Amino acid sequence: MNEYKLGFLFLGAGSSSRMLGDDKLLKKIAGVPQIQRILNEALSLSFPVFVTTPTNNNQRKDAILKTNAVVIEVENSHLGMGHSLSVGVNNILQEFNLGSIAICPTDLPELTTAALKEVIDFFLKCPEMICCPIDENNHKTGHPVIFPSKYFHSLAKITGDIGAKEVLKKDKQSINYFATKKKSYFLDLDTPEEWSSWTNLNKH
Repeated sequence: MNEYKLGFLFLGAGSSSRMLGDDKLLKKIAGVPQIQRILNEALSLSFPVFVTTPTNNNQRKDAILKTNAVVIEVENSHLGMGHSLSVGVNNILQEFNLGSIAICPTDLPELTTAALKEVIDFFLKCPEMICCPIDENNHKTGHPVIFPSKYFHSLAKITGDIGAKEVLKKDKQSINYFATKKKSYFLDLDTPEEWSSWTNLNKH
C-alpha cells in the first residue's frame, strides 16, 4: 500500500440540479473548468488527490483527466453526497494507507493552494482531532474538513445526502475549529445567478 500522512477526497458526483441544465463544475475560471482548477490547486501540495464523479459524465471526466487526480467513478450517484463520499473512501482505502483524509466539495471557486495549506498546517498541529474551518464572523462551517484515520470506518459507511455531518455531530468535542475570515473556505455557487454575480464581481 502507498502511505501518505494526508490525502484529498473531492466530491464531484453531484447533479448541479440548481443550475438549470448547466454544470457548475464545468464553469470556467480564467479559462479553466472549476473542477480542473480546484484539483490542480490541491495537487500543488504534493498529496494524493482523489475525486468522485458520476459514471456517465464524460465532460467532467475529461476535465479531471487533464490533471493528475485519481478518478473514482460513482454508480448510482443520485443516491446523494453521503453515498459518493463512502464510495470514495472505500476506494481509497483499498490501495492507500492514509493518516487522514481532507474531504471537500469541488464547487468552491476561490479555494487556492495557499488556503488549503493553511488549514492543513493547522490540522497537523493536532492530527488526532477533526479539523473544520469556521467563519469568525458568523460561525458558518466550511471545507475542507480533515478527518484522522480513526474516523475512516464511519466515513466508509455513510449513506444518503447528508455527507459527513452525522460523523461530526456524534463527536463534536473532537472538532478542532480553524477560525478564519477568509471566505474561500465557505463560498460555493449553486445557481446561475450566483455564478453570474460572482463572475461580474471578479472581472475587476
